[in-house]
Amino acid sequence: PSFFVGGFNPDGAVKWVEAVEIIFDAMECANENKLALRTYMLREEANQWWKNAKLRIGNGGVVITWEMFKREFFNKYFPADVKNKKVVEFMKLEQGNMSVAEYAAKFESLCAFSPHYNTPEAENEKCVKFESGLRPDIKHIIGFAEIRNFTTLVAKARICDEDGKAKSNYFKAVRGKSQ
Repeated sequence: PSFFVGGFNPDGAVKWVEAVEIIFDAMECANENKLALRTYMLREEANQWWKNAKLRIGNGGVVITWEMFKREFFNKYFPADVKNKKVVEFMKLEQGNMSVAEYAAKFESLCAFSPHYNTPEAENEKCVKFESGLRPDIKHIIGFAEIRNFTTLVAKARICDEDGKAKSNYFKAVRGKSQ
């Protein structure tokens, strides 16, 4: 990942943490090394912020963990009001003019801010939420099946969406030839 310089870029802050965690996983990085490696990637305003935050949270010889760093980092660079807006955006999310694939990608991206939906116990609710945001033409076709496996639901909705587009294109072509 690139260096993180700070500034108000909440989405960039989340992506930066995700990118670094991917590297940690690939390197099987020990917890005690994560903080040193991560803070090496801080520059400019972010580096100065970390110097100050480290003094504050490491006061009294407290060993600062990666989780402590992330909590402080997100408090600074992904504040609660921004997170709350993402939660509201997720709760209001509907497919609209998006393809099912685009809707599913947006759904998964925003779902990260509503962790309740990312537990095995909430699979049913996650499916209900996704299905409720589908366009009526798709919801009408797959809703009766009550699919409660998220991966399967997305796949079936995507197929339905693609079939609907193919059908629409076919009838447009037929109408075009008859005129």
